[in-house]
Amino acid sequence: MIAGLLAAALVLGAAPSGPTAEAPPREAALADDALPDGPGRALLRERCLVCHSAEYVTQQRLTAGQWQKTVEKMRKFGANLADDEAKVLTDYLARGWPVGLPDQAPAPVKPPTGSAPLR
Repeated sequence: MIAGLLAAALVLGAAPSGPTAEAPPREAALADDALPDGPGRALLRERCLVCHSAEYVTQQRLTAGQWQKTVEKMRKFGANLADDEAKVLTDYLARGWPVGLPDQAPAPVKPPTGSAPLR
């Protein structure tokens, strides 16, 4: 029953409409659909976010080599990237989301109006 209510709340849009006051700047920027400036940003938006959400891409923490392998794998799956574009995108991802970057914490979500109190 509770799982059904939770699923219904998610479907009905119980997610917050914007960043919370506690959200770190990087998370707030993602919540506002903004990605860090730099070469590769347009490629990420135009080529990656066709299939992936910004949150999915930016939750990754990879080395430059791992980002390169990921971009190459996506090219094999059909991502339309020329060799020079793949390099720009790989560099952008490696600078923006390296291994040492702290993980993103999910934004807190208020329960929908009329839901049962949590115990």
